[in-house]
Amino acid sequence: MEKDTFQEFENVSYEAWKQLAEKTLKGAALDSIFTDTYENITLKPLYTKEDAQSARFTQAASLFPIYRDTIAQELVGNSLDETNQKVLQAIEHGQSVLHVLLDKATRQGKDSDMALPNEVLQAGAPINCVSDFEHVLQGVPLERHPFLLYTGYWAMPMLAIAAAYSKQSGSSLSGTIGADPLGCLAEEGYIPFTLQQSFDAIAGTVKWTKQHLPTVRTIFVRTDGYHNAGANAVQELAAALATAVQYVREGIKRGITADDICRQMTFSFSVGTQLFMEIAKLRAIRVLWKKAAESFGAKETTIHLHTRTSKRTKTLYDHHVNLLRTTTEAFSAIIGGTDTLHVSTYNEAASTSEENGERWARNIQHILCGESHLSKVLDPASGSYYVEAITEQLAEKAWKLFQEIETKGGMSASLQQGWLQTSIAETAKQRYRNITALEQKIVGTNVYVKQDELREIEKYGQLVEKVQRRVSEVIAYKEQRLLKECMRQELPLHHEQTLNELVRACSIGTTIGEITALFTGAGEKIVPIRSMRDAEPFEKLRGATEKYVKRAGIRPHALLVQIGAEAKGQGLSSLVKTMLEACGYHVSIGRNTAEITVLTRAETAALFLEGDLGTVKEAITNIVKSGYSGHIFTIGQFTEDQKQLLVENGVSDFLQEAGEMLPLLSDLQNQLEVMV
Repeated sequence: MEKDTFQEFENVSYEAWKQLAEKTLKGAALDSIFTDTYENITLKPLYTKEDAQSARFTQAASLFPIYRDTIAQELVGNSLDETNQKVLQAIEHGQSVLHVLLDKATRQGKDSDMALPNEVLQAGAPINCVSDFEHVLQGVPLERHPFLLYTGYWAMPMLAIAAAYSKQSGSSLSGTIGADPLGCLAEEGYIPFTLQQSFDAIAGTVKWTKQHLPTVRTIFVRTDGYHNAGANAVQELAAALATAVQYVREGIKRGITADDICRQMTFSFSVGTQLFMEIAKLRAIRVLWKKAAESFGAKETTIHLHTRTSKRTKTLYDHHVNLLRTTTEAFSAIIGGTDTLHVSTYNEAASTSEENGERWARNIQHILCGESHLSKVLDPASGSYYVEAITEQLAEKAWKLFQEIETKGGMSASLQQGWLQTSIAETAKQRYRNITALEQKIVGTNVYVKQDELREIEKYGQLVEKVQRRVSEVIAYKEQRLLKECMRQELPLHHEQTLNELVRACSIGTTIGEITALFTGAGEKIVPIRSMRDAEPFEKLRGATEKYVKRAGIRPHALLVQIGAEAKGQGLSSLVKTMLEACGYHVSIGRNTAEITVLTRAETAALFLEGDLGTVKEAITNIVKSGYSGHIFTIGQFTEDQKQLLVENGVSDFLQEAGEMLPLLSDLQNQLEVMV
């Protein structure tokens, strides 16, 4: 029996498909259903073999890790004891990577007693000395668990603490204990080292670990800050390349080979909800870095790639929807070839942490890898015409932007000039416009809102008692130890012997703050990037509404009335209703002038009217006569003369496009005495 080979079916050309598609569009051009992304890539409804002709990315699988143990959940505790419990719990539930977050004070090189209260225990553990390190890792067999530690602008003190503990306990170290001075500077706006000092420190750690801890990476190229500030995938890739290239270049100046530097790097990306674009982003970075590293003559061109699900896409309201977001983001990360992955908890936006949320987040990875077996195939997206095409486009655009950064003097110069911050801010503004005009939907926040949800928006993390206790513990520790000197000799940061001295100092009780104080100087200051979650504009207004509910005992009421058969802009009226509900208002709908006085209540904070000039003017006259003293807004287009006439008759403001709605509501909230 002859096997079916599908040769009996005629090939269908793209042109034939296009003609049929345009028929279904009833005369509209096919490009009317094309979609433009934030990366300035136009997505088509159909991709064919011709769209993926380049051979560069069909070989991406050769750069993927053969073995991946992806689970690297962030381990965050509000004390050393709690952090240790989180570490042991994570190991018990299948996590091998020790992804312990350090608090802000530690990342800034400060001991808890030297830092501001809001820096201590903020989103991490306060590891100031070997004793703290030992406390966090009590009961952990280090030889089976690699580290993933981001140390801020320099890695030397934490590396010295870890090495001293390793020496005392007889355990081995592996993984990443790394710094990203450029990324830290971009996020914080200030580091207490000059950049040249930071590059010296990188050179010192690379030289020392090659000899003493060859299984530890000490350079952490993090793009999470740019992502959270609103950067698109092209900007994230270009920032990663420019940062890593500057580290290689500065290392070579200090006598280190390109291979030795490249071997030390861990790249970190955040992954958002644009599923295929995020897969393409992670595929692209491996190929782009190979090209960049080879330009320095490096043979070590593979990278360790860590990803986390996006902070920017998470919401405060209807927060269980975040479980769905993190699942799609984790899917993208695993298909895109990540080595390690953190899946954020559903309540991350509220800065709260509880056992169920952490367990569910970890189990998302167990299901995707253990039940769905996504990590068993190298580059499963390979061969998809769509993914191959956008990977190619992303890579080309990112390389072009990277070259532009290079022409401006490199990553540090671009940050010092403020050029990169401005570029990312423009993308963030575009996101803001799309979100506030409902062109970009956030389920549970600006569409499909859970209206009966009341949430007290509070500032979490005010751990006053725990901070005070921690400060007292550090003071007591310093008073009881017998420490005569920190370092026996002053050595430059790039000297190989410096870390030996620091390891010795840490082994006799020296703290991270005391080490940092030996080297800090003039510092480096720039305009920082500004992080903001996508949902924040709506959340702020809804939070203000809930202050009103708490005070008045009832939700503010808005009445939306379309007057007359010729009322225009029904699409805009629908958006107005959606936005009002998203900001916590109770909305009533009226269809004629007679219904206005019936539906208007004492708590009606705003009245939105849509209709032609005559019907709107008549309606306003009747409303004012009835004694209504709230705010009146019109929906639709009016000339300047018509606007002046309507203002004289009592109109508060005019709404002509969706993007004007949130600023208008912000003003309204302030007038209701619930300041936004």
